[in-house]
Amino acid sequence: MTHPSQVLIAGIGSPHGDDQVGWETVKQIQNMGSDLVSTHLARTPDDLLDCMEGFRLLVICDACQGAGDVGSSHHWEWPCNQLESINWSGTHNVSLPAVLALAEQLGRLPAAVHIWGVEVEQVLPGHPMSERVLAGAASVAQAICKELSIPMKTAGTQHA
Repeated sequence: MTHPSQVLIAGIGSPHGDDQVGWETVKQIQNMGSDLVSTHLARTPDDLLDCMEGFRLLVICDACQGAGDVGSSHHWEWPCNQLESINWSGTHNVSLPAVLALAEQLGRLPAAVHIWGVEVEQVLPGHPMSERVLAGAASVAQAICKELSIPMKTAGTQHA
């Protein structure tokens, strides 16, 4: 099965503090109103197994720890050995690299996979995202839109 957009942007997260960053990034991209991409919000990496098949590009947005300063963004292309040393957001039962390896074995993995991580500080229930992480989400959303040539809307105006 193929999808008209050929690109899936997936945010992994939870409602716990900075762990919302993957969802927030995808929501900002959704607000662009582009039909050039499909989007999906997931609670855990293994939620992606049933929705990634048929796309040529999978872009994953998630919270991470151990890659840099809080709010900083990072971009990797799968496969990447460095991903094993990153602590992905705290609510995952199965690691992101393990899910991607399984998807590859099952023949479900798109031809290209890009992973964007935003360094987080706290993932406490009932807490909002920190300002630095929220800024990181906005930065990643803009970078993804630029990379994929998605027109960005600002104050009701579209910019290429």
